[in-house]
Amino acid sequence: MILERIRQLYPQLTESQKRLADFCSTSYREAAFMTASVMAGHLSVNEATVIRFAQRLGYCGYPDFIRDVQAIVRTELRARYEPESMTEPQDPFLTTLRKEIASMQCAASQISPELASQVPDVLRQARRVVVIGQGISAPLANLLSMSLRSLGMLAESPPADALGLAMALAEVDEQWAVIAISATSESRETANALTYARTRGAGTVALACSPTDPCAQAAELALICPPDDGFVLPPLGVMATLLDAIVQTLGAQDAAGVRDRAQRFEAARQWVLPGNSR
Repeated sequence: MILERIRQLYPQLTESQKRLADFCSTSYREAAFMTASVMAGHLSVNEATVIRFAQRLGYCGYPDFIRDVQAIVRTELRARYEPESMTEPQDPFLTTLRKEIASMQCAASQISPELASQVPDVLRQARRVVVIGQGISAPLANLLSMSLRSLGMLAESPPADALGLAMALAEVDEQWAVIAISATSESRETANALTYARTRGAGTVALACSPTDPCAQAAELALICPPDDGFVLPPLGVMATLLDAIVQTLGAQDAAGVRDRAQRFEAARQWVLPGNSR
């Protein structure tokens, strides 16, 4: 999984290699069809630097590296341009929906089986979960927090300013999990909160658009949702789907408990409704 390799090795790269990593993470559709010399010229680095970058990521050479980049693009193209879709009316809504599906498949293709099991496990084993999101990411953080609470987990989504984060993380320890959602280039406060939680032993997870995003770099685990060039907004739909997949996975592991909590919730709701006869 090339995006995960970039995320893990990014802090160890040279400045020139980081420029290559940034480019390949955010503009992989363009990078996929470049030779080593063309990429070098595009980023004003030596061709040898491009080759060493590929080798630093664990590839034998540039050809192996670029094949993995091309694989991401092929995944998108297969989902977006299925044969039957070419004969259907090109309605803007349906076209956008296909792009969303393609983006989801692209993100899913970059999640290894190991990562797919690690992320739910971090939450399931945590005594307390804090979900952080600033700006446009805040509603997603609230959604995940509420969904986790519906499963009976102790979860919260605090205000993501410095004071709110400090209050939420004052008692953080190794029994906590902290999740950051970064749909855009938000403040470093979110990434710093992840870093602090990680130093205290908490499990940390990031949901970000790039493996070089500060939150992705600060977290122990990261799910990456590469943005689609055809969209003018961040991939919120893809992120929401990944969050729902996490919650559904956790719920399936305790289906009986989820049903029991739903019944108790309904009993409590009926009790507090106006006009209820007690």
